[in-house]
Amino acid sequence: MSKRSGVREGMETEKGRIGENYFPIPRFPDSPIRFLFLLLLAAYCLLFTMPAIAAESAIKLYPTPSERSLPIAISVDAKGQIWFVELNVNKIAMFQPATSAFFEYDIPTTRSIPTDIVVDANGIVWFTEQDANQIGRFDPRTKTFKEYEIPTHNSQPIRLTLDRGGNVWFTEFAENKIGRLNAKKGDIAEYTIPTPLSQPIGIAADAKGRIWFIEAQANKLAVFYPATKKFKEYPMPGSFSVSNEIAVDRNGNVWFSERKDRRLVRFNPATEKFKRFDIPGRGVPEGITADKKGNIWYCDKKGGKLGRLNPSQGVFVEFDIALNNGQPFDIAVDSDSNVWFSETGTNNIGRLDIDYATAKNYDAPDLSVKLDASQKKIFEKINP
Repeated sequence: MSKRSGVREGMETEKGRIGENYFPIPRFPDSPIRFLFLLLLAAYCLLFTMPAIAAESAIKLYPTPSERSLPIAISVDAKGQIWFVELNVNKIAMFQPATSAFFEYDIPTTRSIPTDIVVDANGIVWFTEQDANQIGRFDPRTKTFKEYEIPTHNSQPIRLTLDRGGNVWFTEFAENKIGRLNAKKGDIAEYTIPTPLSQPIGIAADAKGRIWFIEAQANKLAVFYPATKKFKEYPMPGSFSVSNEIAVDRNGNVWFSERKDRRLVRFNPATEKFKRFDIPGRGVPEGITADKKGNIWYCDKKGGKLGRLNPSQGVFVEFDIALNNGQPFDIAVDSDSNVWFSETGTNNIGRLDIDYATAKNYDAPDLSVKLDASQKKIFEKINP
């Protein structure tokens, strides 16, 4: 593998305005009132039979500039710009929603295999380089990279997160460790996980500075306390859960996926108890995140859907991407509650406008039929 280290000028490619793929709302044809009434009555019946929203009209897809780039991990910065890694072309990329413009930057180390990305409070972009055994840093203002070699060789850094102090934490999938990169000093500390061959993967930091992560092979949820350098591990409620991603909600609950059993799982650190939620479409959850309202979002890569769980109500909503070979992989929510996702199957970045997808005056999570404004008024009269 040819490798170039250190700081260098990033190679920027601006692709300008990339056309959006719009999916229009299907409208009912003009027809007599009686037909409309019957149609609305049918819609009323569907309220109890279809669990997913046909949200095509609320979803916009933006093709990435590089063909077959394989966009996977995705993140949103404080300016609302969308950052993602392009695994197959060895780049990180940024999308500006205001202009529909993409910017791509070549990672200095060739064939680095970028697998995850986060943006800190200062706008600095951090990413993992799995095969290069490095943590990468990109400064959008100067368009420069810096790469940090991980002390343990061939550790396969695969996921990363930021703590409240701006330090970068990452999992070493092949070497049974988690690591911390001091963002100010640039030094890396590594900590060996108690269970051998645990294969750590997803990682997240909570508001108290605790570092939570998934032990995929050991089938455990684990937490690391930086102040004491101590670990604590919790066996997962299901056997061989095949969990990968993890998130922390606004209340400090830890969420992760159980891909084998097609569930989302909540862990309450205060009670040390798990609660499992069965995904209605029996999809396999991939990326996972929590929004500011406490909802949990996930990608169903196999089913071509985005999903949302309201934990307080125990209610799921699933949104069809309505795209052949649509494979949503990772997910993030911006400050305006727009849901952004990477779509690996056809090389897109996508946005779900949740306010547009769900109307205000009826229980949208159970509705799978789109009505225009006048039809909604009639529907509300017969369904007070």
